[in-house]
Amino acid sequence: MEEMWNAAFKEHQLRNPQCEGILLCDLGNEEKRGFGTRQQLICTKCDYKSKRYTLYEELESGKPGRKASKLDTAIHVGLSQSPIAYSGIQKIFLSGNILAPTTSSLQRRANTVMKQIEQINKQDMKRRRNDIVEINKLRGKKNPHAISVQMDGMYNNPLYSGVGRTPFQPATQTIYTAAENETSKHNILALNIKNKLCSKHSSLDVDNDSGRLHEDCTDDCSANIPMVKSIGDEYTWARECLLDLKEDQLEIEHLVTDADSSAYKAAMDLHNEGINTVEPENFLDTRHLSDHVRKGAKSDKTLLKVMPATTKLKRQKLLNNFSVDLTERCNRELLLAYKFYAGDFCKVKNKISHTVDAIAYCNMGDHARCRKNSFACKGFQGSWLKGRPFLPNSFNISSCNENLDSLRKQINKRLGSKVLEKTRLNMNTNFVEGFNRCLRRSLPSNVTFKKNMSGRAHAAAHSVNNGPGESILELCSALHCDIPVGSSAYKALKNIQKTDILQKKHKQSVNYKVFRGEKRCKLYKLYEKLSEIIQYEKNMLMKADRGIKSSKSKHEDHPYVKNKKQKKISIRK
Repeated sequence: MEEMWNAAFKEHQLRNPQCEGILLCDLGNEEKRGFGTRQQLICTKCDYKSKRYTLYEELESGKPGRKASKLDTAIHVGLSQSPIAYSGIQKIFLSGNILAPTTSSLQRRANTVMKQIEQINKQDMKRRRNDIVEINKLRGKKNPHAISVQMDGMYNNPLYSGVGRTPFQPATQTIYTAAENETSKHNILALNIKNKLCSKHSSLDVDNDSGRLHEDCTDDCSANIPMVKSIGDEYTWARECLLDLKEDQLEIEHLVTDADSSAYKAAMDLHNEGINTVEPENFLDTRHLSDHVRKGAKSDKTLLKVMPATTKLKRQKLLNNFSVDLTERCNRELLLAYKFYAGDFCKVKNKISHTVDAIAYCNMGDHARCRKNSFACKGFQGSWLKGRPFLPNSFNISSCNENLDSLRKQINKRLGSKVLEKTRLNMNTNFVEGFNRCLRRSLPSNVTFKKNMSGRAHAAAHSVNNGPGESILELCSALHCDIPVGSSAYKALKNIQKTDILQKKHKQSVNYKVFRGEKRCKLYKLYEKLSEIIQYEKNMLMKADRGIKSSKSKHEDHPYVKNKKQKKISIRK
């Protein structure tokens, strides 16, 4: 910009020394190139016109022809880590009275940048794999190449959302992720990205001659699996992830998945085929297991009948709360047992076998066993339930052998000997599940990116591994559109990185966890005091047309009034 004005002033004075006109930008004839422009200056009195100047920094490509703008590349780096698509960024610029690039221009530049981001992240993951091996060597591990990982997949649409309405599974894109459990950072080490949508051709047929999805498909096409392939084939996706890790001599020692995953079978098959020498061991995700226990107790009809409440609706509500409380009680007992025995699993397993009966009898009002075999209950009425938001302190299930067996059955789903073996390392897939949420930032469910899905997924992985601020700085540096050190943008990105780290530490602190617990307790008590009445009823108007009356309890002007007398008083007020 400075070069343009200085050169134009000098040239104008040399050509027309007597001219007193003012130099202005010729906005009517500017050349728009992506987010940058080429401008020339004109005089308001004479016919002077300067040459056109490029008002953006160009990327050196080493090739002839027009060079791309650093600004365009940097903006696409930011777009890759946001849910905004190309039409969205156009609207943002146009609403600020700034001419935006065309959709085709944005798409072409994005295609190039996303491929580069994908390669950058693959190199970054490869470096992290080598770092894990070095860490294991420093720890003195016998086989530093044997690692513990957690694996899970995500789909662009839920697999169950189109049952009976679509000929194939409704999802057309999937991302299968493997993250290490060796360090507290849980770095993402492998991504397996599958896409049924071809950006150029139909993906309904497979060409028998070339084996491609379409006879005209090339390596530039986005689809890498045919439409007839099951998108929920976790066995294949996990196997490919494990083979990718094997290229860097990494093998799976401990594999953490949810209970319905086929990843462990893929790992065992690789071992049985002689590809991997380390025999993997499968562990269940403790979080999904807790949900399984809660849902099992919630749907237990035997427990529903014995809930201490007068009506079926109240019994069901009480059972819902009891299922949550029972799950938390089991997890709490296990946590305190590990702490008491300093992680000695044999002692924990032996003690927990007696704790199962203590929990069952505790819920039936007998606390004699709690004094000896429970870590969470001190052995008197209301000890565990005191301050708990789910159940009253006086909660008791009638004592009989049938109820005792039902309680044991539910408790053993979490504290049984076989389950304890499968969860003895207390590992979960929380990090991979959290990464799936981060993927939704780059690949929102309401937008389908056919061409650049892979690049955006790798951008999300790079952001999670490096942090939001450092990721932008490193990607821009690798793409030769560096953000100057010490600039305002550089400082802002450093602050974003710092804030992200502080927020993570804050959410892991004891004070924050206590705050969340107290807030949850208050909400449950508020709900118990002012029971919410559901205002929605499915097909309400259809019932009215058929002469069927809707439930009166679901449609009240004063939903928090419990009886007619209170309702009349509230109306008078």
